[in-house]
Amino acid sequence: MPYDVSAPLRPTLRQTTSLSTYYLLDYKTRQAELGMDYGPPSTQLNKAKFVFQGGAWQGDGESPNKALKKANKALLEENNYLKLQLELLMDMLTETTARLHSVEKKLDMTSWHPKIKKPSYISRLSLK
Repeated sequence: MPYDVSAPLRPTLRQTTSLSTYYLLDYKTRQAELGMDYGPPSTQLNKAKFVFQGGAWQGDGESPNKALKKANKALLEENNYLKLQLELLMDMLTETTARLHSVEKKLDMTSWHPKIKKPSYISRLSLK
């Protein structure tokens, strides 16, 4: 058969190379043998470096205590806000209760409900 010029040439066979056994080693041994200690993943954004530690991204200069201090400060601010709201609501309740008592004094309860008897403590309060 004649030699076909249009047929592509077969590539040469690859030579067998010795396979590295480093893939058989565990992680710690591989680190010791190859000196590969990459550390935690990090990135840089606008001159600020961030490191991924403990499941969260932290600024490179930030320690875990600093992150906890930020969270603590936010919780203290929220606590102060809630205390202020509680104080305001207690003042409103006191004012409403005082108005109710003044209205009750103006309207004698027996004048519009003659069948209802006044409790004994109300009559004692009115005598004083």
